[in-house]
Amino acid sequence: MSAIAPPSTLPRVLVVDDELGPRESLRMLLKPAYHIQTAENGRAALDALEWFRPDVVIMDIKMPEIDGLELLQRVKTADRTIEVIMITAYASLETVKHALTNGAFEYLIKPFARKDLEDVVRRALLRRHAELGARGEVVRLVEEMRQLSAKTRELEEAARREAVEQSLRVTQLSILREISRTIVGELDPRELATGVSAQLQAALGYDRVTVTSKTPARAEREDPRVVMCTIRDAQGPLGALVADNRASGRAIDPRERELLEMLSEYLAIALRNSRLYGEIADTKRWLETLIASAPYAIVSIRADDHIDGWNPAAERIFRLGSAEALGRPITDLLPAADYTDAKQRLITGQAMHEFEASLPSEQGRPTALAIALAALHGRQGELKGVIAIVRDITAQREVEQQLHQTEKHTALGQLAGGIAHDFNNLLQAILGYAQLMKQNPGDAEFLNRSLNVVEAAALDGSETVRRIQTFARLRPEEQFIAVDVNQIVQDAVAITRPRWEEKIAHDRRPLHLRLDVGTVESIHGRPAALTEAMTNLILNALDAMPDGGTLRIATRQEQGGPVTITVGDSGVGMSEAVRQRVFEPFFSTKGEAGSGLGLSMAYSIVRRHGGDIHVDSQPGRGATFTLTFPAAREQAKPGRPARPATAWRRARVLVVDDEPKVLATLAELLQSTGHTVIPAPSGAAALAAYAPDRFDAVLTNLGMAGMNGWEFAERLRAMDPNVAILFITGWGLREEDQDRLDTLKVRGCLFKPVRPGDLDAAIQDALV
Repeated sequence: MSAIAPPSTLPRVLVVDDELGPRESLRMLLKPAYHIQTAENGRAALDALEWFRPDVVIMDIKMPEIDGLELLQRVKTADRTIEVIMITAYASLETVKHALTNGAFEYLIKPFARKDLEDVVRRALLRRHAELGARGEVVRLVEEMRQLSAKTRELEEAARREAVEQSLRVTQLSILREISRTIVGELDPRELATGVSAQLQAALGYDRVTVTSKTPARAEREDPRVVMCTIRDAQGPLGALVADNRASGRAIDPRERELLEMLSEYLAIALRNSRLYGEIADTKRWLETLIASAPYAIVSIRADDHIDGWNPAAERIFRLGSAEALGRPITDLLPAADYTDAKQRLITGQAMHEFEASLPSEQGRPTALAIALAALHGRQGELKGVIAIVRDITAQREVEQQLHQTEKHTALGQLAGGIAHDFNNLLQAILGYAQLMKQNPGDAEFLNRSLNVVEAAALDGSETVRRIQTFARLRPEEQFIAVDVNQIVQDAVAITRPRWEEKIAHDRRPLHLRLDVGTVESIHGRPAALTEAMTNLILNALDAMPDGGTLRIATRQEQGGPVTITVGDSGVGMSEAVRQRVFEPFFSTKGEAGSGLGLSMAYSIVRRHGGDIHVDSQPGRGATFTLTFPAAREQAKPGRPARPATAWRRARVLVVDDEPKVLATLAELLQSTGHTVIPAPSGAAALAAYAPDRFDAVLTNLGMAGMNGWEFAERLRAMDPNVAILFITGWGLREEDQDRLDTLKVRGCLFKPVRPGDLDAAIQDALV
C-alpha cells in the first residue's frame, strides 16, 4: 500500500497484534481520541509506516515471524522519533530490558486498565512532540549561532563585538538546554551516545561525533578539525566527547569548543545515572533470582491485604499457582485474627512480628507454618504493604515432638531408680502390716491402725503414679485451665525427690532444699506441661551440683503483677557464652550424659504459656532461673461440667478384667455401694454374657490379653450403640487416644487404683 494517510488533526496510533481480539480491543479503547490504524503482523506494520506515518506504535512483544523486539528495532531505524509502547503478558525483566534498550518508550503488562493505556499513550505523544520541537529548535539555533559568529568577523567596533559575544553565549546556552533535554533522562549508555551523536551531527553539521571511553591520540587533539572534551564527574573521568571533521576537512569553530565542554558536563550526569541504573537493574535481577530460588515462601501484600507477589516456594507450600494467588486476600490463606493482630503491631511501629499457623492438607496431616511479617513503609512513614516470609516447619515440629518424647523418657529413666526405691518402701509397709494382721486377727485396735497404714501407703503410691502419668502425659489433657503454681512446684519436687535421695546415698554429698512458696494467684496453663518444665529445671540444678549444695525454689507475686517462680542452685555456674546459649536445642555442657533438650523444652513450654524465662549465672557462683507468668484474672472454664444433683441410682454393671484379683476387688467395691455386678474374666466372656437392656453400664479394663479393652468396646458398640461404657486402666492414655474415645462414646476413664466413692461417682455420671 502506497497511499498517504488522509489528513487528520488527531494523533496517529498504529496498533500491531497478531490476535484479533486484543487488536480490536485496543482500537475501540483509543478510537475516540486518536486516528487508529491496525496491523495483524510485523510486515503489515512496516508497510503502514510509509503511508500512515504514525506518531505512536503499540505492539505485542510475542508475535510470529517478526516478533515485537525485532519490529521495534526496524521502526526505530525507519524513524527514531516514533514512540513505541510494548505490550507483554509476562513481566520478564530481561525482555523489558531489551525493549527499553532498543528505544521503547514504555511497556504495559496484560491485563491493564484503560486509564493506564490512555496515560502511557498521552505521555508518549508529549515526548514525541517535545523531541520534534527540540530538534527543529536546535537546527534553528545552530544556524543563528553561525550567523552571529559570521557577524563577529565582519564587525570591527568593540562595543558591537561585545554585544554579539553575549548573543552568542545566549545561543550556546539555548542549544545546550535543548540537547540536554533529550539526554539527561536517557538511561541506556548506548542509546545516550547514539542520541548525542545524532543531535550534534544534525544541528552543528559535524562529520562524526562519538562518546568514547578512550582518549584520542595527541595528534588528534591538536588537529583543528577535531575537538575532544573529557567527560568527568567528582569520582573521576567517565569518557570523552569527540567531534571530528577530518572527513570533510572543515575546521571546527573554536567557539563551539566551549559549547561541547558544557555539554560534556551534562553527559557526565547522564552517564553516571546510566551506570547507577545498570547497577539497580543488576541488583533487581539478583533480588528476583534470590526470591525465585528461596526455599521459603516470600509473599508481598498490598495495604488492602491482597496478594501482590508470589514466588515458586509459595506455590509449593500453599499448593496454589501464581495466577490463582495474585490479587487474592491474604486472609484466604492465613488465619485472619493472627494476620490482623500482626498487621496492627506493624502499624504501631513494630518492625517484624512472627506467629505460627496450621494449613489444612488433603493428606489429612496439617502443614505447620512459621510466618514472619515485615512492614513496607512509604516516604511519610505510612504502611504501604507487608512482606510475609513463610516456612514449612511440619517436619521440624514432628522431630521436636519425637525429641520431646525422648527427653521425657530420659528424665523418667533418671527417676526410675528412685521411684522403685519409693515403691519398695511402700510395698514393705503394706506387706509387713498385712502379715502382722494375719498374726493378730483378734486385736481390733492393732488391725485398725494397721489398715490405716496400709491405706496411706497405697494412696501414696497412687499419688506417685499420678504424678508420673501426668509428667508423661498419659492422662487426658484439657485446654488451658486455672493452675495453682505452688501445687506445680510441690508436684515437681515430689517427682524428683527420689533422684536427690539417690544422689545423696550414692555420692555421699549433702543436698539441701529450701522451698519458699508464697501467696500467688493462679495462672492459665496445662498442669502436665508446667510440671514437666519445673522437673527439667530441678534435674538440671541437681546435675549442676556434683559436690552437693543447696537448691532454692520460691514463688512470689507483687500486688497485681505477674507470678514469678525462681529455681536457684549453688553449683558450678556458667560462663556468659554458655548462658547465652543455654536454651538452644542440643546445646549441652554435659557431654554424652546430656541431650541438650531439657532447658530447651522448659523454655518452649514457658513461652507457650505466655511467660518468660531468663537465667543469671557466673562461673563458680551457681545459677538462678526466673520464670514469670501473667496471672489469671478470671477463673478458667472447668474442663468438665459439674454433675447435677440427682437421686442415687442402683445400676446393673458388667465388669471386665483379666486380672482375677482386680476383677474381684472391683466387683466387691461396686457391690458394697449397692450395685448389681456381673464379673467377666475376659472380653470374649463379657460379649457372651452381654445382651441389650441387660446392663446399665459396662466397666472394662484396657490392657487385657487376647482381646484388649479397645477391641471389646468396638464389638460391644456394634451390639448396642447406647449402653454406657467406662474404661479403667493402670497404663494411662495418650492425647491421640481422645478421638478414639469420642468415636466409641466412652463416658469416662478411671485410673487405677480407684477409691470406692470415685468408682460409684463415675457410674452415676455414666447413667445421666
